[in-house]
Amino acid sequence: MTITPAVSAATDEEELRKFPFWRRNLRVVPLANLLCSLGFSVSWPFLPLMVRSLGVQEHLETWMGYMMLVFYVIGFTFAPIWGGLADHYGRKLMVLRAMLGMGFFMTLIPFAPSPMWFAGLLMLVGFFNGFNPAGMSLLVANTPRRHIGRVLSLAQTGALVGQTMGPALGSLLAAFIDKQHWVFWISGGLLLSGGTLVAVFAREVKHLAPGPWRPQWFSNLGELLAVPGIGPLFFLSFIFSVLANANVTIMTIYVLQLLAAQPEGAGSEAFWAGCVAMGLSVSSVIALPLWSRVVDRFNPARVLAVVTGIAALAHVPLLFLDTPLQLVMTRVAFGLGASVMVPVVVRLLKEYAPPGMDARAISYSSSFQLMAMGVAPFCAGLIGPALGLRTYFALTVVLTLAGLVLWLRKGRQ
Repeated sequence: MTITPAVSAATDEEELRKFPFWRRNLRVVPLANLLCSLGFSVSWPFLPLMVRSLGVQEHLETWMGYMMLVFYVIGFTFAPIWGGLADHYGRKLMVLRAMLGMGFFMTLIPFAPSPMWFAGLLMLVGFFNGFNPAGMSLLVANTPRRHIGRVLSLAQTGALVGQTMGPALGSLLAAFIDKQHWVFWISGGLLLSGGTLVAVFAREVKHLAPGPWRPQWFSNLGELLAVPGIGPLFFLSFIFSVLANANVTIMTIYVLQLLAAQPEGAGSEAFWAGCVAMGLSVSSVIALPLWSRVVDRFNPARVLAVVTGIAALAHVPLLFLDTPLQLVMTRVAFGLGASVMVPVVVRLLKEYAPPGMDARAISYSSSFQLMAMGVAPFCAGLIGPALGLRTYFALTVVLTLAGLVLWLRKGRQ
């Protein structure tokens, strides 16, 4: 079917009337995401060093384990509440809540006089956490449907670029500054800069849910799960977070095991661990703009089925590989083939969610991702010592295929 110039002009005019700010937000939100993601990841690797400097000399890993567990539990609990507030009071407000709130408390962390004060301030950062899903909610509510794939991919790309550059920038800063807690001031400044950018330049046409807001966690979740397709989308969000985010530390342990079986001179542990992490991030940044065109031109439900299958296939080599280089290539393949899963899930949640509940649907998806980031390392810690990490990776492949089957069954229904 050929679209005439007159029809195209009418479509553009209609889009401009309904979504007057989508191009402006497309320039602002991805850049703000980059600044906030960069700020968050700049200081994150230095958390153990900060805790140690406060006097924790023994069982440092135990302290960090409990802190990370509580951090993600708080994020899991409050993400849907923030989504409900976004549906009733506006999405931009929640973006500012996340970026400015995290930035403010990140700047206070260096003033912590003891490990418990440090933990308390870190929990407040977790309380306000969620700038990426909040930004996506703002974008999907203020973008024409035919452009949502490209817009979400750019927002996700901004976050990935920040995640990629953050640890490298943090290491560079640590080499030039005397006190490590200064990194947290830089981190807070970057988060506050992203929030200021959104406050000054981003705009919103509010599409608010009717009635007053009430803090309902399980009832809203039950209402969403009653919608066909929402449950499988939440499950696929959980799976992607396991494969991409939660597996980062597990991959580092796998690198150590692979290097132990290699002859001397195979490379340093830090080098290969960095290569594995960078391989996923860089390949994802390259692939996301290309995948966004596919999402905008084809049925996103079918695209999600394809990339889920690719994600499962990309993890099969983990059961057989023998060298760190092969592990790097496997992560690159996963980044190239499946990094678009989150933008596609967000787009489909926007389409399937009941009117006025799209921000809550996206927030629940974020909650399941946060749950995965706590559950996956815990399971790997149980399975790895007893059966080996290859068994753990086999389980992730099975779960990914199960998610694909659920999604295909939804399509047949």
